[in-house]
Amino acid sequence: TQYKVSVKTTDGYHKAGTDSTIYLELVGTDGMSTDWVKLDNFLKDDFEKGQENHFEFLSRDIGAPIIIRIKLEDTGDEDEWLCSHITVTYMDNKIEFPVYEWIEKKIQFTTGKAMLPQKVDNPHVRSLRHQEIDRRKGLYLWVDLPTEAQIGFGLPRYVNVDSYAKLPKIFQRSEIRQAQFAEKRLEALFQVTLNVIGSKYFQFLYYATFEDFDSFKKLYRLDEIKWQDPDYINNWDTDIGMGRQVLTGISPLAFEKYTKPIPNFDVTNDDVSDLLEGRTLEEAMQAGKLYVGDYSKLLADVERRTYNDEPLHCANSIGLFYVNTEGQFLPIAIQLVAGDRDYLFTPSCNHYDWLLAKMYFRCSHSNVHQWVYHYLYTHAIIEPFTIALFRCLPSAHPIYKLLRPHLRTVVAINTEARLVLIPPNARGGQSMAIMAAALARKQFKTFHFDDIVIPKVLKKLDIGTDDSELLPNFYYRDDALALWSIMEKYVESVVRFYYTSDEDVKEDFELQGWAKDVAEHGLGWQDGNTRGFPTSITNIEQLIEICVTLMFTSSAQHAAVNFGQFETYKFIPNATVGMRQPPHKKGEATLERVLESLPDATLASLHIAVSYTLSQFSPDEAYLGTFAERLFTETEITSIQENYRQDLAGLEQKIVQRNEGLEYEYSYLQPSRVPESIAI
Repeated sequence: TQYKVSVKTTDGYHKAGTDSTIYLELVGTDGMSTDWVKLDNFLKDDFEKGQENHFEFLSRDIGAPIIIRIKLEDTGDEDEWLCSHITVTYMDNKIEFPVYEWIEKKIQFTTGKAMLPQKVDNPHVRSLRHQEIDRRKGLYLWVDLPTEAQIGFGLPRYVNVDSYAKLPKIFQRSEIRQAQFAEKRLEALFQVTLNVIGSKYFQFLYYATFEDFDSFKKLYRLDEIKWQDPDYINNWDTDIGMGRQVLTGISPLAFEKYTKPIPNFDVTNDDVSDLLEGRTLEEAMQAGKLYVGDYSKLLADVERRTYNDEPLHCANSIGLFYVNTEGQFLPIAIQLVAGDRDYLFTPSCNHYDWLLAKMYFRCSHSNVHQWVYHYLYTHAIIEPFTIALFRCLPSAHPIYKLLRPHLRTVVAINTEARLVLIPPNARGGQSMAIMAAALARKQFKTFHFDDIVIPKVLKKLDIGTDDSELLPNFYYRDDALALWSIMEKYVESVVRFYYTSDEDVKEDFELQGWAKDVAEHGLGWQDGNTRGFPTSITNIEQLIEICVTLMFTSSAQHAAVNFGQFETYKFIPNATVGMRQPPHKKGEATLERVLESLPDATLASLHIAVSYTLSQFSPDEAYLGTFAERLFTETEITSIQENYRQDLAGLEQKIVQRNEGLEYEYSYLQPSRVPESIAI
């Protein structure tokens, strides 16, 4: 019988191709197999990067294959092959085998049809899945338990490597992405800083105070960096400008409705009565018009960084905001030291007192954004789910196919972050007043899985989900809930295609193994606290929520808190991350005091460089709905995916139309600008 074989080599990796000799064996439903067949086209260089090669051979009839086995021979040192997929044609019937794995010596795969393990009748496929999980658990290893002095102490667990080069290759970046990452990192971290050192303007002022606010703009207005001042820079120092950035900026969950007085927040009705449009403080609170960003407990007792042997400062700020009749979100009171009215400021204070108070609040807000809402709640929390996914689910499992595109890339950037951002002496974190690991550890102690289930988070914070008119212009909320709904519809369609009852979920022992690995070895690995994630998944609705949460966190939520960093942080007075002077008392601020408190050229340059690096999209970015890897092969699922794409396109159109009518657009959750995974 004639078999036709098409083989596609991945095109995104420099060493995806191979010069090894490739052999193929096909296995039928009864376990009967063909002989090993050498795949070789005479006088052709097969299996090069991006190639699709075609072969034909005659063999005894084993029927339509359900397993393929591949082996590499005559391999040189480190000669691996990254195969995308293999298609076998038998009697005009095409059978697809998604691979998307690095092959070193010998490996086997089953067809692209996703199946639950308890529904696999064929003993050979069952055996293959068991062997695949065993192989994966030997390849994707958890890091060992740390001591208190090690970086992983008190944080979510991660992969057991200490450098990017040692990562399993499936977690490494594509050729284009890695080149772009290295280029942008060097360009930012060194070119910007060298520009400061070498420029005539700063050559004698490297550690000195700036002479005015506009001088900060010289740090990022460089030919090497794409820069454009957004409109809001023009009113960064106004209450309208500051309030809008808290509401629609890159940390949209760092405030909540003010429903009761906060201990040691000393604001009184007399302090703000002229700002509440005829209401008392109590009346404004009851009307749902007040919101608060309270970092006093979160930042208390968290280690601060030193710079030139002097401490950097980040106040334990509390900020109160009021939504006026025009829908503007305005700061009306800021306290920098809880329980001390000397550090309570309102717009009625002198200009520089109030301006500097807003800067200290933005500094607190920025540190919480970076280490809690960005690093911990997207990067760090997703990695244990990723490692467990690759350890516990075989490639034919539907949940593996569903989640892999959204989870795979986070491991590479996290490995880099543990070297260049998170450690106390890491160059990339030197500009931040708050020690990254210290704040992330404190927050992870009380973390619950519901803290990243966005509809529940918005409900808990009470920020406009029941009556959006109370909090208008909150575009993150509107877009996030719309995108969540679209993802939920997609995930539910896929999940219910495979799981027809709650019993199917309970009986899926591979899925249960994944949940247990995440809960006990990924989240509760040091203290036994599984952070609200179940050790077993018991019903379809629970599984859907888990999958949507992981997909949304890895794509939309990360986009919302990440890609606006350069625009937010490049002009340091707009949003700084470390102050050189302690918080001022009422009446102490002058222009000179403000400039002495802000970062010097070195600190400012470092943070501009980091924010620039982290804000870059890759040239080969895969955005929502792309499905670059054809993991699902069933026509029913590809139809569901097409419906998902159409829903995303509909939301895209709505956001674009809305933004056309806005003075300041909100596009972080525009689907065409949301990468499907965390890669930077």
